[in-house]
Amino acid sequence: MSLDMPVLGWKVGRIPAPMVATLGTERLAGPVLRCTSITASEGEAPVFRGGAGAIEAEVILRLDAVPDHIPPADRVLDHIGEIRAGFEVASSPAPDVHDHSPWSIIADLGINNGLLLGPLLTRDEFDRLDVATVVDGAVVGSGRACDILDGPLGSVRFLIEQHLEGRIALEPGQWLSAGAITGVHPIRIGETATATFGSAIAIGCTAIAETGLE
Repeated sequence: MSLDMPVLGWKVGRIPAPMVATLGTERLAGPVLRCTSITASEGEAPVFRGGAGAIEAEVILRLDAVPDHIPPADRVLDHIGEIRAGFEVASSPAPDVHDHSPWSIIADLGINNGLLLGPLLTRDEFDRLDVATVVDGAVVGSGRACDILDGPLGSVRFLIEQHLEGRIALEPGQWLSAGAITGVHPIRIGETATATFGSAIAIGCTAIAETGLE
C-alpha cells in the first residue's frame, strides 16, 4: 500500500480487552502523516467537522536507529534520541468510528490526524511522571505512562517487531507515539485541551476544523 506522502512516524493504540484473544495482540499500529511542534498553549488540533475528534496525551519518542533485532527492555533507549511530551490528535470523518473498533480504527489507518510535539522529557523519569488531561476546564483523565501495559518502551518494542516482520517500515528520524496515557478524550472544534507532565511541563492546544493534509 502506498500513501503517496511521507510517513513521519507511527502511533500505537490499545486493542479493546474483549478483542485481545481474537486478534492475538494488545496493540495496533498506524502511520503518522503530520507532526507539528508546539509551545505552551499555542497548538492546533485538526479534527474533522461532523466526524469524530479526540485528544490523547502521549509520550513521543524519536527513533534514531532501526535495530536488526528486538532489543531487551533495558536497551531500547539505545535506539531513541529525543523524548517529548505531546498530543496525538485522533480524528476521523466517520462520526461512529469508535462504535466499530478496532476494525474501523484499523481501516482508517489508526485515525491518527497528526502529532503535536511538546517539550523534551528527561530520559530517566519520562515514563513515571504523573500526567493529567483537561478539556475545556474539566479534568478528563490522569495516569502514568509506565502503567499502560508494559509502558512506552514496550510500545517501541512492539513497533520494532512489526518492522522486523515486514508489517510496517521504520526509518531513522520517525516519531513513535507510545499510547494514550490518560485515555482517549473527545474534543470538539473550538474546545481547548491541556496536559501536564509532572509539575514542570504543560502543553495545550485548541481543536480546529480539518482543512486537509497538504
